[in-house]
Amino acid sequence: MNSVRRYIGLLCIALFCYLSVLPVQLGAVRFTPSEISGVNRSIVSQSLTPYIHEGEFPEWLALDTGTRVHEARLTYTIDPKLNEFLDKIYDRYKPDYGAFVALDASTGAVIAMKSFTKEDEYWGNLALRNSYPAASVFKLITAAASLDQDLLTPASVLRYNGKKTSLYKSQVLRHKDNKWTRRPTLKAAFAESINPVFARIGVYMLGANQLESYAQRFGFNTEVDTDLEFETGLTEILEDEWRIAESASGYTRTNTLSPLHGAMLAGAIANEGRIMVPYIVELATDGWGVPLYLEQPAVLSEPVAAETAAELRQLMRETVRRGSARKSFKKFFKGNFEDLDVGGKTGSLTGRIPAGKYDWFVGYAIHGDKKISYASLTINKEYWTVKAHYVARKFIETAFANTGAG
Repeated sequence: MNSVRRYIGLLCIALFCYLSVLPVQLGAVRFTPSEISGVNRSIVSQSLTPYIHEGEFPEWLALDTGTRVHEARLTYTIDPKLNEFLDKIYDRYKPDYGAFVALDASTGAVIAMKSFTKEDEYWGNLALRNSYPAASVFKLITAAASLDQDLLTPASVLRYNGKKTSLYKSQVLRHKDNKWTRRPTLKAAFAESINPVFARIGVYMLGANQLESYAQRFGFNTEVDTDLEFETGLTEILEDEWRIAESASGYTRTNTLSPLHGAMLAGAIANEGRIMVPYIVELATDGWGVPLYLEQPAVLSEPVAAETAAELRQLMRETVRRGSARKSFKKFFKGNFEDLDVGGKTGSLTGRIPAGKYDWFVGYAIHGDKKISYASLTINKEYWTVKAHYVARKFIETAFANTGAG
């Protein structure tokens, strides 16, 4: 009896694959697993999201189409070895809070996702929340807008007075060249995260509408149709010179970001200007192994031209080689990872939900056809235990260890 059932099951699988997984076209009808089973991305999301927000990945899940409930076995895009690495590094350094997301930038597949809380506090999955100030990560949007509109190039020379980490109206709205005026290129200003430079770009080159427009192109203030619900970043850029200056430089708590959305931003830059729809379920099958749902990678948006994305990678490479993340990447590009293309953007600011000092590193790593984008966030109440860009460096080493780059 068991052998008969096994034979029938294999026959069903073969027939289903022939009709749907390929898929094939019979006359004018094209069949996909979702069309046959009724299980689509929205149904997967409704059932899966409560578990993902608790950091759980159930093997089996009931998928209700409205006409039938399928008991489905899920195949996730997560790489268990990468998640295990993140467990180990957070357990070793014990920041008060930590979150990390990595995507296959070419497809949008979530290959790693981790949320960490040192104390016994409930925050849900920190990787999906947008309650964190985007800080200087928002300089990516300012740079993207100025490059994409051909207002600047990476070699453009810009001016500022005072400290690069400060932001005063005298530096931005009342700037005057003098003998102490510094003149970095855009690439250097990005790498060193110079606030007054980006504030002046926002006020005098872009304005509120351009900043808001490019933020929306990159997914801020939008909802994404995906198989796991998450919060995208929020912006509120008013027609006020000082508010524009604060937003363009990231020197505000008004612009927020979630780690998953941060990985998407970097994914666009790694993927020639295309943001892919993020997804975490690759396949859902029934008890016989017949496919009910098969994810197909899809482009969410193309916020900038491929040429702009290439220029942004120049800026981000400078950050890890000579900029604000250089200490964590010291000696990284010698030896095994010499040919690895890595770039990123740092960001730091105090926040309230949860309370602490926020440290971001959003970036990418490319070797051959393998493109990974990531967002690393650590939050500490009093003392730093590990920087976000160091977590990212160790993650990159683990992710590329067996690809010929490491």
